[in-house]
This record gives sequence, C-alpha cells and structure tokens, in this order.
Amino acid sequence: MEQLDFIPRQKCHYTKKLAENVITLRGEMTISAVAKYMGLHWNTVKDIEKEYLKKKYAKISLRGVTAIGIDEVYVGKDTFLTIVRDMNTGDVLFIGDGKSGESLAPFAKRLRRIKHQISSIAMDLGNPFTAWAKEHLPKAIIVYDKFHVIQLMNSKVNAVRRRTMNELEGADKKALKGQMYTLLRNEEDLGTNATESLSQIRNTYHDLGEISLMKECLRNVYIIAEFEEHARLGFLRWVALAVETGVPELKTMAKTVKGKLEGIVAYWMSKLTSASMEGFNNKIGWLNRQAYGYRDMEYFKLKIYDLPKIRTEKKL
Repeated sequence: MEQLDFIPRQKCHYTKKLAENVITLRGEMTISAVAKYMGLHWNTVKDIEKEYLKKKYAKISLRGVTAIGIDEVYVGKDTFLTIVRDMNTGDVLFIGDGKSGESLAPFAKRLRRIKHQISSIAMDLGNPFTAWAKEHLPKAIIVYDKFHVIQLMNSKVNAVRRRTMNELEGADKKALKGQMYTLLRNEEDLGTNATESLSQIRNTYHDLGEISLMKECLRNVYIIAEFEEHARLGFLRWVALAVETGVPELKTMAKTVKGKLEGIVAYWMSKLTSASMEGFNNKIGWLNRQAYGYRDMEYFKLKIYDLPKIRTEKKL
C-alpha cells in the first residue's frame, strides 16, 4: 500500500489536517455540531477524537507523584470504575473496571516495573482498597479523610431514621420522613425552625437522638483536635461513648472507627483529603449525562482522562 504523509495512518479516510481541525473545534463544539459544520458522520468525528486521546494518554508518567487518591464511581447499568488520581495535580493516573482490589491489578503491575515516590494514599474506609494498598504500597501511609468518615456516619444516622420510621404509623411516620436533612445537616447550619425540630426529635426518639448527638461529637473531634495525639484520644473517647449508648448502628460505627483509627488519625499528619475525588466523581456523572451514557467504554475512559482539562460549564 502506498505511503501517504498527509494521512494519519494506512486505510484512513481523512487527512491529518482534517483531524487537526476536528480536534480544535471539539474544544468548543459538540460532536454533532462539528459533524454538521464539517459535513462528516458523527462516528467519524468521535473516532478522530478517540484516536487523538489514545495517543495523548498512551503513556501516563508517575514521575513526581507522591500522593494518590483511589475511589470508585458508578457509571450506570451496574457498572463501576475505579479511579486513581494524583492528589497534587488532579491528573487521572489509572482507570480500572469494577470496584475491587482486582480492578487495580494493571496499576499494580506498573508500580512493580518503575521506581515511584508514592508515600500516601487517600481512600474510603472500604476493605478492598485498604488490602490492595497494604500489599502493593506497604510503605505508603493510608489516609481515611474526614469526608468519608462523616459520610459513613451520616449513613448510620439515616439508617436509624428509617428504622425508627418503620416503627411508627400515620402522621408521626410522615413527619419524621421529611426530617432527613435536618438530621444530616451540620447543626450550626440549621435555621431556627430546623433547630427546634431537631430538638424535638432528640427528646422524642431515643436512638435517633443519641446518634444525632454522637454525629456532632464526631464532627467536633475534627474541629477541635490540633494534633495527631489529640485526635487519637478524641476518637477513642468517642468510641467508648458510642458503645455505651447501646444503639446498634453506633456500635457498628464505633467498631469501624476503632479498626481504622490509624488511617483516620493519619489525616492530621498529611492533611490529605479525598474530597476532591468526590467532586471529580460528580464531574464524571456530568460527563456521562451530557452524552446520555456512553456505549463505547474505551472512549468514555479516555474522556475521563481528559476530564480535568474540561470546563464543566460547557456542553460536550
């Protein structure tokens, strides 16, 4: 086959110049708009961008990466992806299929081949990523940041609210159903009416009142503690009080906090937080909604790699 220097590769039906124009326009226009403007098929525009992104992210360097964040994100149809990001730059370093430690196997293989400088990992309190980190990055500090601790605590509060509702009937059940955000919102952010409602709930429902107060106590450890040892003592005291309440959900939460204490306290040493990971997950959701879902998963992953550089206020 004749070699032509003005096409990207053999058996390609468009020129390099056309591809360059498409990529330039995609920075400001949707795929449909570019296709209509240039008289191309929608799939042609997508394939041009896909090839561009494949070359752009063919090799992602881990040079200079000292802190990473690991989190899973739901992308629809019972599908999860595991995202690894550089916590300093925000760059996406790896995307794995699924939400278990096995999804990180290709990333672990990369780590074994190179000399890296990863010294800390931010993640949620789930066991799969913790086990993976201990096996493949044993010298790195695992950090369970306050976002995930408070998020888990809020889920326990909501579980008690639902359990309490199931024990009620009629107007009382309906009234409590509408108080979810009153119970989950930070106490100092509540208005006058919400504060009165919260006080009434605490005086009326024992378990709900106990877990609501303990949620605020847990938050206060993060607010008050200045150093690692202060935080450790605060959490251990919280664990003891949570067990004394006798509330099943609080006892479970206390067991989790005690078992993950070193990783929770590590937040005071590194100040590393994976809150930006959650924000990035919302950004992935925005990306997915803009396209009404992606049938081409490879293209979707490439778009996620490029997502830190995309302004979310514009349509794709």
